[in-house]
Amino acid sequence: MHRLALLAAVVASLTACTDPSAVSTPRPSAHAVSAPDPADAIDLGTLGGNSTTPRALNNGGQVVGTSVAADGQAHPFVWEAGTMRELPLLPGTRPEIPFPEIGGDAQAISNSGLIAGLSYNKYDARMVLWDSSGVHDLAAPTAYGLPISRSARAIRITDVGDILATVVLHSGPPPMSYPVLWQGGVAQRLPALRASDQSYTAAAMNNRGQVIGAATSAYGYQGDVYRHPVLWTDGAIQDLGVLRAGGDTPECYDPRRNPDGFCTNGTATDISERGDVVGYVTDTTHLVRPFLWRDGQLGDLGVLPGLNAYATASNERGQVAGYGGGQLVSVEGGEGFAWQDGQTQLLGSLGGGGTVVTAMNQRGDVVGSSLTAAGERHAFIWSDGTMTDLGLGPQGGGASIAIAVNARGDVLGVSGTPLFPRSFSLSDTQAKRGVLWPRH
Repeated sequence: MHRLALLAAVVASLTACTDPSAVSTPRPSAHAVSAPDPADAIDLGTLGGNSTTPRALNNGGQVVGTSVAADGQAHPFVWEAGTMRELPLLPGTRPEIPFPEIGGDAQAISNSGLIAGLSYNKYDARMVLWDSSGVHDLAAPTAYGLPISRSARAIRITDVGDILATVVLHSGPPPMSYPVLWQGGVAQRLPALRASDQSYTAAAMNNRGQVIGAATSAYGYQGDVYRHPVLWTDGAIQDLGVLRAGGDTPECYDPRRNPDGFCTNGTATDISERGDVVGYVTDTTHLVRPFLWRDGQLGDLGVLPGLNAYATASNERGQVAGYGGGQLVSVEGGEGFAWQDGQTQLLGSLGGGGTVVTAMNQRGDVVGSSLTAAGERHAFIWSDGTMTDLGLGPQGGGASIAIAVNARGDVLGVSGTPLFPRSFSLSDTQAKRGVLWPRH
């Protein structure tokens, strides 16, 4: 495989933290433009079958994902300017695995049009790169001779071809998983906090090659696993800690020796070019709380006090977005929020509560899904203090969710059948359609 170019560092700064207790009035974004019109929604189509699952959107409006073809298998695609094009699978077979490739999944796309994802046969999957010359096997490192699962995920590919993925192997349950970072065409398996950890994951990467995710910090008395948010810099892992003075209680995993012991779970979800990290972690009252890690310090954002809350996205302006609520927030959503400089603004809903935030761009446009007054889940974009209902898309369906928003405010989403009433997850066993809501 040809070598990719080396990473070009891009460094931007975020504004500093202040008191997170206040709730602000709307703060308009610079160069405000109109939100996408639901009537302009574009159905991405299919490759000949009945279902399409979009994965990612770049700033040029290109979309990648997987779509069922006429042969009944899911194939990788790139969509651009109204046309869906099937991406090639790896050719031929391997001596040790004499099965042809039957499908694939395009999962990440750079602004320069490089694409990363999977090509698979009936036995295993391989991480691949698509560029102008075709498809290339990335030769992802495996362990114990185990095959790679179709659950493996390419998380990000940069304009120069550096790739972050979580490799998932056919093992378990739970399946074995670990992050792999390709820089300059060279793959590196990122280390765990504990050598015994066989299931840790990455979530995001900045242009400096810093990676965030979650890794096992402790094991419970009855085999419970406790994960902390982590940061990898230059291949070294750092535990970002928990919302507790001094960290987790020593011997928290053994009630015979420490009956008052406490361990906590958490994960990092996004990272800025400056290296600021957001995510969520369980505190000592067993609430899930959103955090900002900056300059070596982990702090609670202070939004939605007394409730479970999740920070899911951030940008280079120092804005953080997420959602929170009561006991059902993890499956039904609750109240969305946008936070900046210690000021919190609640996003509201489409009339029925259940707001979930999935992504935010550099303008501060926030996207996700929310319930209407009739209890139907619709994709939304929140921009300049206003939430816009994006509807269900041209093909309709029981629900729609927005999964990405690019720099100009185009919104990528998917419509389909909700997993259950009010759920913000769609059923994987029912047909889906990819939807693009362009901003003009």
